[in-house]
Amino acid sequence: MILALALMLQAEDLSPHIARANDADKPQHQMQAIDRIRKRGAEAVEPVLAWVEKNGRNKMGILFTQFLGELKDERINAMLVEAVRDRDFFWRPAAAGALAEHRAKKNLELLRKLLSDYLWGVRASAVRGLELLGDRESMPAIRALLNDEIYDVRAQAARTMHAFGDETGLPVLVESLSSAITWFEIDYGQIAREDAWNFLKKLTNDDFGFKPWEPIADRQPGLKRWQDWIAKKFPKWREMVPENARCTADAAEYVFGFELRSCQRGDFFFRIDAQNNLVLGYFNLVRAPLTRDERAAFDRELAEIMKVDREVPYGMGGCDFEQYYLKVGEKRFQKLWVGKGGRPHEIDPFIKLVHGLVKAKFGEAEAGDFKERTQFFRGVD
Repeated sequence: MILALALMLQAEDLSPHIARANDADKPQHQMQAIDRIRKRGAEAVEPVLAWVEKNGRNKMGILFTQFLGELKDERINAMLVEAVRDRDFFWRPAAAGALAEHRAKKNLELLRKLLSDYLWGVRASAVRGLELLGDRESMPAIRALLNDEIYDVRAQAARTMHAFGDETGLPVLVESLSSAITWFEIDYGQIAREDAWNFLKKLTNDDFGFKPWEPIADRQPGLKRWQDWIAKKFPKWREMVPENARCTADAAEYVFGFELRSCQRGDFFFRIDAQNNLVLGYFNLVRAPLTRDERAAFDRELAEIMKVDREVPYGMGGCDFEQYYLKVGEKRFQKLWVGKGGRPHEIDPFIKLVHGLVKAKFGEAEAGDFKERTQFFRGVD
């Protein structure tokens, strides 16, 4: 009976399971399908390659892309390399993570180049890949990422350095226990606190009574114990924390928010606070004051956005979207969601105005990032 079942499993056509594993309309079936493919091991390679060849890599889902890290085959490795190099592939960070799991020496130079990729998820995966390859020669470049603008990259750099026997990245993780950054209803500070705490407590076998989810006053005793711990290792530990990794409190009141997330183009966040500052970022915030005329122009275009129907989403679904946080009460915001290629034309003048403000306040590089990433969402004429 067992032999018959094994033979039946070997004879099973995997194509329907691969299709289900990548069915964006039925995400609840994806993991079950991936498990069926996983059980076939190396026998799954040929059907996977055939399916991707027929349907194209952009039909792959994120979970399936991540799963490819388990299929240790040179042809799958080559497919992942192509996916990582393809700017238009939806899941480049997931492909980079899967490529890292292959631990192939021939990927070394590519992973080194990816340390400076424009997508933070790719940078973090590249660091992890170099750790898995034991590439200590990349330590200077990895150490430089302790000053990355994104917490996830800094944290991976610190963890990889520790794996290589260098504890000088740990102050960055201890500093992250003080993170208190929120993006409207999202507490990014807690996400960073929990991640850093989970790693640090494994090193010490002690959580020091620190609970990342508790109110700030309740966290203080545990935080001090962590700070005392790192001070015993490095008395001047605060001086070892790079500028971008230093936590600063954000007590501002915001009147508008713009959130852009893109698996293909990267992220862009800005807000307007009650003091008429244009605020860029979501972990590392930078501010620039708006003049009265600039704020008035901003409000005029914002009024046009307020006329757009906010009850429906626009454009394609997926991991690429713009989201506008529109104030509709004293402390209440409504969200307008725009997917790829779906931005209502009424919003285009607002995007053009903001591009000009970003250029004037923060320079060509930031404005270029904003323009490139927002063009992805323009509606079709």
